[in-house]
Amino acid sequence: MDKLFDAEGLTSSERYFYTPSAFARKHLCYVQEAGRLKSLRPHTSAREELESYLFLFVESGSGVLRYEESETELHRGWAALVDCRKHYEHESSASNPWELRWVHFDGARAEALYPLFKEQNGGSPCFLLGQQEATARELCAQILESKGDNSRMTELRADAALGRILLLCMEQAGVRQEQETDISGMREEINELLAEDKTPEEIRELLAARYEQPFEVLDEQFRKRYGITATGYIANRMLNKAKELLRFTIKPLSEVILESGIGDEESFRRLFIENENMSPEDYRKRWAQWIKG
Repeated sequence: MDKLFDAEGLTSSERYFYTPSAFARKHLCYVQEAGRLKSLRPHTSAREELESYLFLFVESGSGVLRYEESETELHRGWAALVDCRKHYEHESSASNPWELRWVHFDGARAEALYPLFKEQNGGSPCFLLGQQEATARELCAQILESKGDNSRMTELRADAALGRILLLCMEQAGVRQEQETDISGMREEINELLAEDKTPEEIRELLAARYEQPFEVLDEQFRKRYGITATGYIANRMLNKAKELLRFTIKPLSEVILESGIGDEESFRRLFIENENMSPEDYRKRWAQWIKG
């Protein structure tokens, strides 16, 4: 058995390698590698052409998964089931580094179920765990606790745990399919709520109640429809309001921050640096019509 800790300074990780027996390869779903990691600084991990399936879920923080020409933002409580025969990449957020649990595994049952999972999950490998988050954590912990042991009983227990993981993925994919909602009017609702000076937190709560869905689900559906998450759309609208106030009024920054809805100076400045490559003061100096020479 092997226990490896990353020495590159990119992650703090624990992982075990498993060498399945001939019996497990022929008759069972079997573990190839399992572990958990905490990202220390952002980096891209890319793989392809592996005879393996990868189940991972986010315990905290956030990042992105790129798979089959799509990119999905993953936050706490999100999971993914990936066919590693195809190219995939995952990358932790720089500002909110993630912690992951993961299992690489293979077997005839996984190969048979994966196309059904993808079809039921709308073609995406990603889904929200919801109330099954604790179950996913427990199953991954059970597998990790075996520490690479490949005794017959350990392999049978691993097969049972992987079967439960596959069942969980299928069940949550079904929930996702059932939760597909008509959000055609959601963009206009966001605009109206912003006009009423609602905060982002209030907007998220109101939309979740209005559509009877977790906001994370609505956020992803909004991205699929408009090419930007609802969270990103709200931030963009608030930034545009702030830019308008800076250009056409003489209100101090404190009032601009309040009226734009951005809420606090740190977020306000970060949005300008990320989107305009300048501070709000510099933006006003360059664009405000009332400033003379």
